[in-house]
Amino acid sequence: MKNKIQGFLLFFALLIFIAPKTHAEGISVDAGLTPAQDRIIVRMQYRNIINKMGDNKMAMHMMPVVVAYGLSPDITLMMRNGYRAVGTNETMMEMQNSWMDPFFMGKVKLFRHNTRKYVFGLAGFAGTSFPAWNSSAAKTYSPVLGVNASFRPNYWAFDLNSAYEWGNYHTAEKSSEARELQLNLAISRNLLIPGANNLVFAPVQEFSFVRSRPQNGETHSFGFVSPGFQVVSPHFKFEGLYQIPVNSAGTTGMKNGGRLILGVRFMF
Repeated sequence: MKNKIQGFLLFFALLIFIAPKTHAEGISVDAGLTPAQDRIIVRMQYRNIINKMGDNKMAMHMMPVVVAYGLSPDITLMMRNGYRAVGTNETMMEMQNSWMDPFFMGKVKLFRHNTRKYVFGLAGFAGTSFPAWNSSAAKTYSPVLGVNASFRPNYWAFDLNSAYEWGNYHTAEKSSEARELQLNLAISRNLLIPGANNLVFAPVQEFSFVRSRPQNGETHSFGFVSPGFQVVSPHFKFEGLYQIPVNSAGTTGMKNGGRLILGVRFMF
């Protein structure tokens, strides 16, 4: 017990020392979360999502929680779950308040290069959702494969996340309702806050692109341009992002509206 307390105090002191060098990461994707070995990162977010169909709109409130654990210096395990609450719904689509299916993912370091001026790393990840709740379609999963690249020159941070998802894959029919290519680039710059030695403010800019190929329907693409920020301290991060839709029209007539993301991260 004494060794654990001493280890925790040493780790906390190290965090305070490196706080000005701590980089922000992407906000809308979770693949960049990388805790140290035997450490845990907990990310809690609130997401306000607005979709439109003609003059009618549908607003949803998402509350995802992500827990990432550093199994080793090269392996990260992650679990995500959340609750969806439907606010205004003026469309013909039926949506109910419900828990989302749990999602489990593993990430493995593929390459890392450290220099005095920059750090570059590559990691591969794979995961899937599981039909755990009554609202879930029986034997339906959403597997995903991807690669995360990170580049850290001095106080800058660049994170590129690419993933391919088989949405609602039916094991019995061996087919998915849709396949999606997802790309996300997050750029941030650490800025020291005068008079606050242990706080860093980081403006964040994200660019997202999704190409969806439904089983029944035409392939369509859309994206988001998303300004945001993070406030980084030795023991938590507060983050905010607003996603502005680009080319949001889909084959169903539903258009993406603006999306607000607010969240906090803790490290244990």
